[in-house]
Amino acid sequence: MELSAFFAFALIASVTPGPSNVLLTTVGARMGILRGVPALLGTVVGTGLVLFIVGFGLGATLLENDMALSALRFVGMGALLWLAWMIATAPVEDTAKQDDTKVLGFLPAFLLQWLNPKAWIISVSIVGAFMAADGSAFLQASTLSAVFISAAILGCFPWLASGAALRKLLQNPTVARFFNYTLGLSLAASMITII
Repeated sequence: MELSAFFAFALIASVTPGPSNVLLTTVGARMGILRGVPALLGTVVGTGLVLFIVGFGLGATLLENDMALSALRFVGMGALLWLAWMIATAPVEDTAKQDDTKVLGFLPAFLLQWLNPKAWIISVSIVGAFMAADGSAFLQASTLSAVFISAAILGCFPWLASGAALRKLLQNPTVARFFNYTLGLSLAASMITII
């Protein structure tokens, strides 16, 4: 297994637009970088665990079952479309007065990856391209998962930071509303790839 090539692949896969990165941008805009770090960690650890499960074989069994795959796709699309609606219709508030209980933290971001079609598609691609037929599946899946998590932190962080960079601009209610609509629509549009 060539880890440097895999690290580059994981970095590119994690930096590309998708549901998690749209949500990290939203979290960054609402909460800033420091308070957004738990969502970032939940996203990358959740995806890393999906990768481990797929690499270890349990996920492959799930993905070979058409009914289970259809259910995962349906539930995942529903959850992500609901999140898109919540983002698009979020109340426009002064960022200094926002309620911290509305922030997407570690656990929700972690659990979202189990419904995120991009996380599953990337994981299957990684297993197909980077796991060897010989050797320990557990060791290979663990290694790929750990390397992916480290690469994904670097790949997803710019999305969180770009949201945080927009915080001052988003104090204008018109700009904030447009931002919410744009991110909500972007998240909904990311579902086109799995329809």
